[in-house]
Amino acid sequence: MKKSRVQLILLILTFGALSALVAIQVSWILKAARMQEAQFNHSVEMAMNRIVENLSRNEAICSEVNNCLRQGRHESCMLVMKTREEWENMKSLIRQDLNFYGIGLDFEFDIIGADQAAQITRTKNTYLSNGLEEMLEKSGYKLSLRFPEKRDFILAQMGDIFIFSMLLLFLISISLIIIYTYYRRERLLSESIVDFVNNVTHEFKTPLTNISLANSMLSKNEKVENDEKLSFYTNVIKTEQGKLNEKVEKLLKTDFAEIDRSLPAEEIDAAAVVEDITETFRVQIEQKGGKIAIERAGDRFTVTGNIDLFHIALGNLVDNAVKYSGQRPEILIRLTSGDQKLHIVIEDNGPGITKEYRGKVFEKYFRVPEGNTHSVDGFGLGLYQVRGIISGMRGNIRIVNRKEGGLAVTLELPLAEQDDGKS
Repeated sequence: MKKSRVQLILLILTFGALSALVAIQVSWILKAARMQEAQFNHSVEMAMNRIVENLSRNEAICSEVNNCLRQGRHESCMLVMKTREEWENMKSLIRQDLNFYGIGLDFEFDIIGADQAAQITRTKNTYLSNGLEEMLEKSGYKLSLRFPEKRDFILAQMGDIFIFSMLLLFLISISLIIIYTYYRRERLLSESIVDFVNNVTHEFKTPLTNISLANSMLSKNEKVENDEKLSFYTNVIKTEQGKLNEKVEKLLKTDFAEIDRSLPAEEIDAAAVVEDITETFRVQIEQKGGKIAIERAGDRFTVTGNIDLFHIALGNLVDNAVKYSGQRPEILIRLTSGDQKLHIVIEDNGPGITKEYRGKVFEKYFRVPEGNTHSVDGFGLGLYQVRGIISGMRGNIRIVNRKEGGLAVTLELPLAEQDDGKS
């Protein structure tokens, strides 16, 4: 499965999981609010029954309300009685009964007729009692209670849990936005890299073809054929051009959506790779008046990994040694096998690296900020790449300054398992 498809699936699953969490959280908040409201409604109903019962026992209040209804013929007693002492007594009694059930909210009340009760817009803040026949001489009248701050009361009852839930929903929403933003950025960056690499590799094809053609024509010249040194140089050009052309072909055929997939492992003759790398750099080193040599100790030099990546790792190390060894590079590559380990040490005669920077040189884009290192071309990716490749081969890399001067880079790799030939 391609990387982009896996990323898309993971993104969809993440969005789905977070969306489900948001839905669950919202559902829980609504359920908690409904439970609080149901509890509040039940408390009000219980309080209303108690209020009606207590009002029925108060003869002064009952008499005054009956007089109001007989004389004023009003559908609302509040319009007539709101300035009277009995109305305040009624309000005080209602407050006591509400407090008995834990309802401490401000309220508005009235005694209304059947017609007005039928016209009242049923809201969640208004409650009507049963008929007040026991309290009044007329039937059809009801006690009305309204709680303007009921919603705030329910939210307050939910308390810290509600605040935490809202904060969690906010954080989840921000997370969704951030995840999607980073996904878009990565997609755009990946597409840009693919376009850049494809364009560059296509641009390499024509010069490589021209180099191959020119070298082929040059190698057929009699002077070149009869001159051992010139013939050697043309062979080097041909070999290196072939290698470079092969790398370009691989780049063109690479599926960058799967660039981080596990590459096939194989047995690698490390000694042969070292010899190949040495021959690649020999002309360059000798041109500078330097030298490169190989020393071996042991009889097993086979490791496991991807040979192309191993070539890149050793090539980067030798290339660094050549770059930083000054005018006359002297490079020694030592291979030592034993105790199921292969040690490859690359020594040079450069300035070395101070202790404070030896750990940092493996970081991406890092370059030692001293001496003449920045006069050398590079992007600070070589050792970062080497460490990744060697780690993938289950190996280690370390750097030390040599007492004689220069740098020693040591690779420690596990030897490939031997086939003892037993069936």
